[in-house]
Order: sequence, then structure tokens, then C-alpha cells
Amino acid sequence: SKVPEGTIRPAREEIRMNFNKLVYARYVERCPKAEPYFNPQEDEQSTAARRRVPKTAEEVLSLKQKVVNTATLSDPERFSEIPYGMEDASKTNDCPHNAVAGAKRKHGAFEVDEELNSTIAENEVLWRVNFEKFIFCLKKKFCADRKKPKLKVGTHPIWESFFEANLTDKDTNSVTSSTNGILEKLGQKEGTAAMTIGDIKPVLLDLQCTTSDGEEFTFDLRKMVEACRNEEIESLVKKKYGQEAFTIFRLLVTQGCAVETDQIIDTTILDKQIVHSTLYKLW
Repeated sequence: SKVPEGTIRPAREEIRMNFNKLVYARYVERCPKAEPYFNPQEDEQSTAARRRVPKTAEEVLSLKQKVVNTATLSDPERFSEIPYGMEDASKTNDCPHNAVAGAKRKHGAFEVDEELNSTIAENEVLWRVNFEKFIFCLKKKFCADRKKPKLKVGTHPIWESFFEANLTDKDTNSVTSSTNGILEKLGQKEGTAAMTIGDIKPVLLDLQCTTSDGEEFTFDLRKMVEACRNEEIESLVKKKYGQEAFTIFRLLVTQGCAVETDQIIDTTILDKQIVHSTLYKLW
């Protein structure tokens, strides 16, 4: 409806196909249930029944969290595409109502009404952007680009293929890829099709990827993002407060806990008065 004048309006089928591409890529998802049914009395009964069964640990959820869990859709529901029959059905909805009302009801009209109702229900589905997916992709791109200048010659394609072969999007703080998936992505790049598992495993370990079975490798995005954040803050501290403040600040970041003033003086080998005045500035 908002296509500028003079441009060709895309067909409904083309819009549906492009929209489903976004759903398939998990950039768009269906919204949670608008009016989830949750009965606190039934939940209390089920909770009482569970208490009879001895458990070492049981997660206690608040009423708000229980309602949220009830409204949350499963992954197949969240990323369910628009059916192919929607276009024809929507054209049916565009027909004048009096034409439908004036027609005689024939045998099987009940089934037609059911299809129409399902189409109306499908049209009323609300969609939203899956920001978690976007943030995850930005994290991957940031970490991949950040390590590029430090990569050894010939390891850049392996690093790229590792991110491209990511297995799951549920954990937005780490990337996990299988060796077979990495080799498959390398086979699509020029000059790396002949690489073997023996070529990529040492490189992944050198890039601080961890593995438990040697078949899947995981890279922790949080550690790298945190390290880059600390580097940025340290550079700002050094620029504004000088080398002494940078030394003290790096010590505190490295320790990751509260450090006594005397320990800072002993570790940094700085004058006591300089340490005190610098700490006041950093405060």
C-alpha cells in the first residue's frame, strides 16, 4: 500500500516468498500468544502433586514467568511460514460480501467456511523482528573482523567458514560448528577445497576454540567482546588520565575483583602519592 507512484507493485506471491525467506532465516518470528490461557488453580494442584515426588532441586517460577512461558511459542510455531494457499484465499476475502451472501449454500459449504476461517486466523497472526538473531549475527561479524588482522596466513578462510557453519542460534553467546560443516563451507571457497580435518583442527585450537570430542568446536563470543570492551576503555583511560591511570586500571581489570591500595602500590611499583591521587581521579 506504500509503494511509490510510478513503480511496479510486487505480486502477492513475490511478497510472500520474500517474507518466508526472512522467516526461514529466523530474522522474523510470530509474536507470542496475545491472550494465553493460564489457570493458577490448576497450576497449584500440579505443583502440589509434584511435591509428593522427591527431587533434589526444583526450579521455582513466579506467576509472571509462568504466564510468559504459557504465551511463548515453540520454535516450529515461532518460525512457521505463510502457507502457499494464502494468496488465493486472500483474493477470496477481497470479493464483495454480498456476492458471497447471495450465493446458495451447497453441499460442502461447511468445509469451505472452515478453510475461510483458518485463512482469516492466519491473516490475524502478528509478526515481529527477531532482534536476538540480529544481535547474534552482529556479534559473530564483530568477532570475526576483530581477529582478522591477527590471523596467520592461510587461516582466514577457516575462521570465516567456522562462523558460517554455526549449528545453533539458541545460544547467542557462543558459536559451535562441526568439522564436517566447516569443511563443507571451505569446499565452497576458492583455493581451500583440498583442506582436511587435520588442517583445520590446529588452527581452531590456536584461535582459542574449545572442543570436547574433536568433532565440534565452540568459540565463546562473550570473552572476546569483553576483552575488546576492556581494550577500548583502557585506551580512553590512558588518553584522559595518563600512563599511571592506565597501569592501575589494567591491574584492576586483570584481577577482576577488589584490590587493596597497598597491593596496587606493590604491584605497579608506583609512588604512593601518585597511586592515591590517580585513584581519586578515576573515582
